[in-house]
Amino acid sequence: MMSEWLIGLALLLSWLIRLAPPIILLSLAALLFIGMGRRRRDRAIRLLDGFPVVLEREDGSRRSGVLRVHREGLTLEYALPATGHTPPVPIAYLHYEAEWRSMNAIYRFDDELSKQDRELRQKQLDANLSPRPQKRRGRPGQWIDRLTDRAIAAWARLRGDAFPHPTFLPLPHAGVSVLTGFAGDSVNDMLERNLGKQVVVRHYANHALHRRQGALAAYSRYFLLLARTPVSQQMNVRLRPEKGAGQELTLRWQWKEGKLEIRNLSAYPLLLDHIRVAGQVQDLSMMIAPESAFSLRVEAPARGEVTLAARIVREGDMLLPRNRAIVRYAADLPDFLAALDVGVTLSPPEERDEETARLQRELKKRPGDPAIAAALARHLLQQGKLDEAERYYRQALRSARSLPDGGERVQLELAQLQMYREDGGGLAS
Repeated sequence: MMSEWLIGLALLLSWLIRLAPPIILLSLAALLFIGMGRRRRDRAIRLLDGFPVVLEREDGSRRSGVLRVHREGLTLEYALPATGHTPPVPIAYLHYEAEWRSMNAIYRFDDELSKQDRELRQKQLDANLSPRPQKRRGRPGQWIDRLTDRAIAAWARLRGDAFPHPTFLPLPHAGVSVLTGFAGDSVNDMLERNLGKQVVVRHYANHALHRRQGALAAYSRYFLLLARTPVSQQMNVRLRPEKGAGQELTLRWQWKEGKLEIRNLSAYPLLLDHIRVAGQVQDLSMMIAPESAFSLRVEAPARGEVTLAARIVREGDMLLPRNRAIVRYAADLPDFLAALDVGVTLSPPEERDEETARLQRELKKRPGDPAIAAALARHLLQQGKLDEAERYYRQALRSARSLPDGGERVQLELAQLQMYREDGGGLAS
């Protein structure tokens, strides 16, 4: 009886052994099929599906609309405004997957969301930013992604190709190649360890290197998604004396008793570059602290416009193409430093814009003016001339009491300059 049982067990095992290779191969094929499907459904950009966003292209142009993500690409849904002859015209702007890497970024600004969208975004971020890296590393989806990546890597080696395909941007600057991004894979151990944490990203956009800070909410082979990121937006605000008061995003202005009051309504610093009154420019180089106000002695002109050049900081989420962005630090910088974001241009050093030339002329006329020295330092920093910029920043600080904010902005920008120098990314004078 025992021998018959053993014979039956042996026959069963031999039958299973014969079936094992086909079962294993079918299982692997099924997992690879699922993995390829997961690669097609980009998990980073999917988190923005259904939200109002701003898409910025490589040429600097922007389009706003509600994002709809498809397997072949994405659409932005918006409407042309109504005119006296036509009603609003609904439009769906098509952006194909092949064009994704030509994007600078996709922004989801908090101040553009409805109450319902804000609640949905908050739930989404709470789920993605929860500090559970050990569970993330063990999720089944990650095993499938890793298996798929390895299969593609093996196939690439057979073909003599690299994996991941090295589509990165080694940008020449001051004789050094600056790495700003690379094509990714579905599972990256360094990024996995930093999911949910604050990171600093080097981002190449509009021919300049930017420093973006935010929580790494998700990544895919195409994108990085940074959450709760301060974005500095350069604006020229028209201040019309006949209106008396007005508001641009979080900047509130008011003419009052021969003075111009500027109020900052946001949780980030408001940066004021200069003010132009009837064609005359007065450099300010100052900041207004969060939820604070400052009054400038500016008489409202009888004729001509008043324009304030300001950098308004908005909080939002940024989707960055991985071939344009690379995580450089796992760090939580102070909000003030993160909000400054002086983009360093990668144009040749001999190319100087008209504003830099104007500031150099003004400083020759008034060498003791700290606001002009600080503005010139800022433009030199944008050109990557760190040593020259530092010299003018320190010159401005020697007369910090003459600056409207006592030199607070200059000190912050000098601290940011030191961070650029420590970055070691080829930025040199």
